[in-house]
Amino acid sequence: MKRKAQGAIEYLFMIAAALIIVAVVIRYLRSTGSAAGGQAEQTVSDIGSQISGAISSEIANATG
Repeated sequence: MKRKAQGAIEYLFMIAAALIIVAVVIRYLRSTGSAAGGQAEQTVSDIGSQISGAISSEIANATG
């Protein structure tokens, strides 16, 4: 009986270790995704500003 209990406890520890590893990976991916999202938002904003400036410049050249 003692061997079965020891085997069950070892099995539970392996499950706990796997869950901890999964939690760490999920946390890492969330933080990485958040940083990437912020960078993408900044890039889109910069490109929008450049396009707006180019359009304004072309309009000024066409009317002037």
